[in-house]
Amino acid sequence: SDAAIFSIKSMGLLTLKPVLYAFNMDEVDFIFGRDEAVVEVTKIMESIQYCDPNEDMFVLVSAKFEAEVSSKTHDEQLDYLASLGM
Repeated sequence: SDAAIFSIKSMGLLTLKPVLYAFNMDEVDFIFGRDEAVVEVTKIMESIQYCDPNEDMFVLVSAKFEAEVSSKTHDEQLDYLASLGM
């Protein structure tokens, strides 16, 4: 019932909060295989037992790529990203 749902939601339980899943990828797949990775991660998300596709989200990251980019100056970052088509 609506009253029961409201009662449970008012408790502020973490289990009722949306979840953000972060998937770390190697830099090659992050840059060149992103579309295929999104398809694969979507399948993984569907297989997670308590994943709510209306609330939970995912993000693809490459920690190594981000570290590499962040170590450059701003102009070098722009040049590097442009050379990769990003």
